[in-house]
Amino acid sequence: MKHIRYYLLLLLGVLVFSSCKKDKAFQHDASSPIVIDKFTPASGGAGTEVLIYGNNFSLDTSRVTVTVNGVKAYVEGVVEDRILVVIPRKAGTGKIVVTIDGNAGTSKENFNYQTSYVVSTLAGNGSAGYADGKGTAAAFNFGNRCGLDIDADGNLYVAEAENRRIRKIAPDGTVTTLAGSGKNEYAEGKGTAASFFLPMDVVVDKEGNIFTSDPAAWTLRKITPDGTTSLVGWFEAWGIGIDKRDGTIYYTDARSNGSVFKVKPDGTADQIITGLSYPSDVAVDSKGNLFVVVNGNSVIQEYKYGTWEKGVTIGQSGVTGLVNGAATDAKFEYPWMLATDAHDNLYIAGNGTWDGSSVNTNQCVRFVAAGTWQVSTYTGGSTAGFADGTGAAALFYAPTGVTVGKDGTVYVVDRRNNRVRKVIAE
Repeated sequence: MKHIRYYLLLLLGVLVFSSCKKDKAFQHDASSPIVIDKFTPASGGAGTEVLIYGNNFSLDTSRVTVTVNGVKAYVEGVVEDRILVVIPRKAGTGKIVVTIDGNAGTSKENFNYQTSYVVSTLAGNGSAGYADGKGTAAAFNFGNRCGLDIDADGNLYVAEAENRRIRKIAPDGTVTTLAGSGKNEYAEGKGTAASFFLPMDVVVDKEGNIFTSDPAAWTLRKITPDGTTSLVGWFEAWGIGIDKRDGTIYYTDARSNGSVFKVKPDGTADQIITGLSYPSDVAVDSKGNLFVVVNGNSVIQEYKYGTWEKGVTIGQSGVTGLVNGAATDAKFEYPWMLATDAHDNLYIAGNGTWDGSSVNTNQCVRFVAAGTWQVSTYTGGSTAGFADGTGAAALFYAPTGVTVGKDGTVYVVDRRNNRVRKVIAE
């Protein structure tokens, strides 16, 4: 019995000694660099566990900080030359950095962050009609290719041509009528005392005023937050954009030999860009550059602020399809409206065919990264339908209007589904 106990104690001593030697071998040396050799997997979304291989790590996790693209990750544990971390939400693509007591090591390769997008229905029951209410109790009639915009408080404003009204959607999905009687006529007034022929698009300025185009009435109208309308000018405006810096409004006329106009304070407009095939919408980035949807050619065209010289062309003129990639390789199929976010990225509502055709390949919202002009599919796909869900499981049927909130949430007029959809990046 004594012999057995002796050997057990000896074995335990060897294990402890061996463990101490291993710990010492992997103690962090502040005078030596932290090295990241590799990590796996190389891509993934929020919640993905990533194993980082390298040397000069520390077994004391309280001293170890790991970031992905500058966003702090959760460190699950350190085992010798490996660190196990969990990718944080909205990390983005970028380098992995391991920091120990102020000493940092950076990966050679980027971790490729894969964002997941959750699509839900904010308002609308799917039937063409008119009803105020919350969520699915509300009804829209998006028989035409209408647009929407958002104010600083997260309220959406939707141009609804078939119902001849401007609708307001609160952040909780409650729909009310801001302006419009539903009568097919022109009249200024407050709320239902005002009338429209064919309101097509809306933009919101910094003060919360709404501007709407009504090409059938040849008018551009202003609507104050309490619903009072007034005339800005007599224009055949279809898509409209606003420079948030100074409130300057631009509009397109959607003609076969179409133009872009700049609205002046006196209620007139200057024709600044000409010779476009059915320009359907215009958006303004933070520097005042214009991005025009040239619906007839299936491209997005940049024009430089002030000079209005051509910049990048996104898409292949006259060539349709659903192809992602570099600006010169990408293909669109008769897009209709677009929006910019706080970082000047572009979001393009894909299906601008006159009837919202189900055979259009762009039953989706496309994304263009500012500066690199790389095109990707943000949400939706090539199949027309209706489904809420995550990623490719979400379906749209003729998305025609799009806007982006200050928190990055994307809202879409889903035309043939008569709904307003909400897209959150998880």
